Amino acid sequence: MATMMRGTLRRAVGLALAAPPPLGAAPAPGDLTVLNGLADISEPPEPSAWPPNLWVLGLILAGLGLTTLILARLWQRHRRRRPHRAALAELAEWERTAPSRSAGDAAATLTALLRRVALLHYPRDRVASLSGTAFVRFLDEAMAAPTFTQGPAADLLGDARYGARAGAPLDCGRELAEAARRWLDAHRDGAPRRV
Repeated sequence: MATMMRGTLRRAVGLALAAPPPLGAAPAPGDLTVLNGLADISEPPEPSAWPPNLWVLGLILAGLGLTTLILARLWQRHRRRRPHRAALAELAEWERTAPSRSAGDAAATLTALLRRVALLHYPRDRVASLSGTAFVRFLDEAMAAPTFTQGPAADLLGDARYGARAGAPLDCGRELAEAARRWLDAHRDGAPRRV
């Protein structure tokens, strides 16, 4: 009988091991079949960069405001300097054509250009009534050193443009153009403070 019991016990133990565990029962130690059915650990999503905290949002808005202000100032300066750029372009054209013109005609054209720019930056009653030598002295007020009342400019601008040299060819166009360019550059952003 003992052998019979041992055989039955072996069969019972063998059947118990071969049969699947009942549902809800704990798996046997070392059994990895349960792990194969598990899903991977899902990680939480990355934190969003938007909306940022209030300090970052404030810095972004301040940066945008500063950028807008700088761009607006640059645009204003660009528009304010438009007459200066046009005057320099007209002066370059004058310098190119001046050698082929008479001294009186070239001086009259240059004086008209400088007068138009002066009317942009100074009160009309101060500039419009000036002519001849008085206008040349007015031009020198904005310069650090007398440029228009001395040197080749004094011989052609002002009242001298109606003199004996008025019909002669222009021989000092480069010097006149350089003096006019310096005067225009002094008035790039308006009338100089010392005038």
